[in-house]
Amino acid sequence: MRKANARRLRGGLPVAVVCLCVAALRPAAPAGADWLVTNDGGRVETKGPWKVDGKRVVFTLKDGSLSSLRLTEVDLDASRQATTAMAEEAAAAAAKASAAAEAPPAKKSTRVFTDKDFARPPAAPKDDAKDGDAKPASDSTAAPAAVKVEDWKQSRNQDTHALEITGSVRNTGPDMAVAISVNVRLFNPRGEQFATQPASLNTRSLHPGQKTAFTAVFPDVIDFTSAKIDVLSTPLMEKPPAPADANAETPPQ
Repeated sequence: MRKANARRLRGGLPVAVVCLCVAALRPAAPAGADWLVTNDGGRVETKGPWKVDGKRVVFTLKDGSLSSLRLTEVDLDASRQATTAMAEEAAAAAAKASAAAEAPPAKKSTRVFTDKDFARPPAAPKDDAKDGDAKPASDSTAAPAAVKVEDWKQSRNQDTHALEITGSVRNTGPDMAVAISVNVRLFNPRGEQFATQPASLNTRSLHPGQKTAFTAVFPDVIDFTSAKIDVLSTPLMEKPPAPADANAETPPQ
């Protein structure tokens, strides 16, 4: 009789009932993986919850194998915080995905385009230049750029520690090239452009066959994977002189 009464708490509730009530009040463990954080900042994702067993922390790896760490190697408070944070992040992502799935589909545009919706190119201006005047080639009939990069290299300026791209461009065309500009673009290992810089030139006009040096300075760049050098110029075409008249009289000597 005493044993039966001892298994009851004050108020007449059995111990088993109280334990069940306390268990029901505890928050449910987050579903999915837990995380262990080591004292040196490392993280281990576990399959299911980890537990402290004496001087060890026992857990199951993602591949299903059982493993353990010394208790002195694990930051238990940081591990609990990391597990809770990852569970909250997963719950937020699931809620966002659920809201997106329940959102009504976007309506398709039914607008009809006509010729009025598209801008027409302006009419080409009339050429008022005289026959004897030099003039730039028209864009509609422009030949491929005649000024090309002949060579280039990279170096580090010893005084400013800036990265410099130096080289030369040559006019390979039959006409004089004017308004020459050089622009250098740098790319990272992923092929993404991360820096661009116009280059300075010794001259911005070149006769056929002539070349000039250029320099592009990148003060904040440590290194790059590849570079692309863009050259722009305008060919200056001159009208050839008229042939001599064979019937003209030869001036006296």
